[in-house]
Amino acid sequence: MLLKENIKTYTLGTIVFILSLLLLSSTFITGGELENRIAKIFWFYSILPWVAIPCVLLALIRPFRFTLTDLLVFLYIAYSLLNLHYFGQGIHARAGILVLVGVTYFLFRILTSFSSGNFVNVALLAVGFIEAMWGVAQLYGLTPSFHNQFDLTGSFFNPGPYSGFLVAIFPLALHYALTTHKWPHIISIGVVIALLLVLPATMSRSAWVAAIVGCAIVVGYHYHLRQQCIAFYRAHPVITPIATIVIFLVIGILMIGTYMMKKSSADGRLLIWKVSTTIITSHPVTGTGFGNFAGPYGKAQEAYFTQDNYTPQEELVADAPESAFNEFIQITVENGLIGLLLFLGIIASAIRNAYRAQIHKQAGHVGALIAFLIFSCFSYPFNVLPLAILFSLLTAQCTASPSAPSPRWIVGIFYLFLLVPVWYFTSGKTERGEAFKRWRSEQIYFNMQIFKRTVDNYRAIYPILKDHPAFLFEYGQCLSRTDNPDQSNRVLREAAVLSSDPMIYNIMGKNYQAMQQYDLAEATFLTASRMVPNRIYPLYLLAKMYAESGQIDKAIVTANLVINKKPKVFSSAVEEMQRDMRLLIRNY
Repeated sequence: MLLKENIKTYTLGTIVFILSLLLLSSTFITGGELENRIAKIFWFYSILPWVAIPCVLLALIRPFRFTLTDLLVFLYIAYSLLNLHYFGQGIHARAGILVLVGVTYFLFRILTSFSSGNFVNVALLAVGFIEAMWGVAQLYGLTPSFHNQFDLTGSFFNPGPYSGFLVAIFPLALHYALTTHKWPHIISIGVVIALLLVLPATMSRSAWVAAIVGCAIVVGYHYHLRQQCIAFYRAHPVITPIATIVIFLVIGILMIGTYMMKKSSADGRLLIWKVSTTIITSHPVTGTGFGNFAGPYGKAQEAYFTQDNYTPQEELVADAPESAFNEFIQITVENGLIGLLLFLGIIASAIRNAYRAQIHKQAGHVGALIAFLIFSCFSYPFNVLPLAILFSLLTAQCTASPSAPSPRWIVGIFYLFLLVPVWYFTSGKTERGEAFKRWRSEQIYFNMQIFKRTVDNYRAIYPILKDHPAFLFEYGQCLSRTDNPDQSNRVLREAAVLSSDPMIYNIMGKNYQAMQQYDLAEATFLTASRMVPNRIYPLYLLAKMYAESGQIDKAIVTANLVINKKPKVFSSAVEEMQRDMRLLIRNY
């Protein structure tokens, strides 16, 4: 009887392990015919139905009890979609991914109900170990990086998301290294060592802080540090306050040191958060609409630098970000305070469930979730699919409840209904995938400035990729360079809704100039120059436009601004523009 039960347990466990590995497998997809991030998404589309269908059967075998966390996840997704509709936007690609990540959360809820989620954890640790060793191979030059400026990216496009993925696995690996025996103990120690080899080399300060806090939670619960600290205080009431002050001083010095390591990067993120708060102030309740950060941010940053209340350092570090580099701020910008409260409710409910289910057993999951959330305060993990999937897994693990399950028929019907969004958002993606491939192949000719060939092919895939700002920008350029300025501006206005890149307005201004609509050209160039004021190019174009339209005084004043302006990065292009402006002044 025991043998039969063990066979059943390990058979189901193997199935759970394989399904978990499939859900996490998009991590390893690196591109090929598609760009790294896009390739991961389309792989996720392809494998999700193959995981969802078996999970319906597993839900009938092992139903679980629905919790408040499950309800809040459902409400957050529903609210995001309604908020998107309220702002008059269609269900774009990011909204579809949100729904599918929500479905993935519920799939992990079923998978973690088997053997307390141990088979899911084995899959996660295996993925973490492979990623860590991938990074080690990159450090030694054995495998290529996926970024031309960084040697260490793992299977990701950037060291930032790579470090965020690893740091969320670190506390879980440490938990198993401290609590297991024999082979699980050895394997967990191997994962911890692999992560220690790579994480320092990522040079991610946020990942280091997140790892320290997440691991401190694990160590604290394993060694009962809270009780030990209370006992130490009672035994040494005088020494304890002094030691506490010293510890905080050391922490403060370390924080200052990490800030000074990349001061300009930190100042840039502070500016992003500062400008983002102005958007929140103007849209406090509902936000700007889910997935709608970059466009409103560009307008808000333009308004900020128009007021002349900024510092020279803020002007120097300004850029055109795609995200807020803080998920809590970005959620508030996009979904308002309602969305933020729902999201915080998900986290609080999940951690509460972990405490109720004996925290010493869940310390690894809580530590991993907290590490992930700390990292998300300084980065953009929800914009990277494997990290969003990882968050859904950690939340599901913390939510796991030992309570009596809900009725089998309710769980079964719910999981059958989950197949509807899976089918809706994954079917028909072949055409979109082919459009991305066609776009990437056409970029060769775009970069060679063969615009007459490229514009027709871009026109053909425009209806499919019109929610992708980078594509709209390139298509707008093609139209501009093939003497279609009015049509170009129509496409570029669509791009401006989705992006904070001032280059969009530079091209629009050149189009207005080509149509001799000089007032509109002036306004558009000024918009571009205020959005990211450390860039010289908008002022350079403005000066040339003034000269062409006969506004000589304005041309000379603007040319002097170009000559005297300190750029963020000095280059040969900047030197050439300043040389042209000196020539313009001499000619007049």
